Amino acid sequence: MHRNPERLTKQPGKPMREKMALRQLKLTGNPLTEQQELVLHLREKEGLIYQQIVERTGLPIHEVRELYRTAKIVREDYAQNGINEVSLLPTRARIGLYYLELSSRSQVKAAIQAGELVWCTKRKVILHKGKSRRALGVETWLALQEWVSDDWGR
Repeated sequence: MHRNPERLTKQPGKPMREKMALRQLKLTGNPLTEQQELVLHLREKEGLIYQQIVERTGLPIHEVRELYRTAKIVREDYAQNGINEVSLLPTRARIGLYYLELSSRSQVKAAIQAGELVWCTKRKVILHKGKSRRALGVETWLALQEWVSDDWGR
């Protein structure tokens, strides 16, 4: 099945929608998901240990730990850098930017505008200066497009 990025822009897939802190920020004004917010509250405000959070939420302990760790990173990064923070992107997009040596929103935006960072419909990958990273597919491209857009907060 051919995946058209233009068609997906309006309705991103469920995994991207659930994992992307940028989308959460756009919808609620808070980069944290409800689960991240809850785990953060239970751990920091109520002083519960992980096992108590597991009992309270019904989540597996490894998920509670991951939610807490991710929530702290996103909260701190967003407090320092706002919308420009790379941690707002899904993990695959963050790793991809690292390998492409693009470390900021302004660099990504400039590369897209200059035609150095493009979506290759034929190969179904992101190309940077003509070279591809196979793991960077359509969802990563859509996340980057949304991150650099001027109307993200509207």
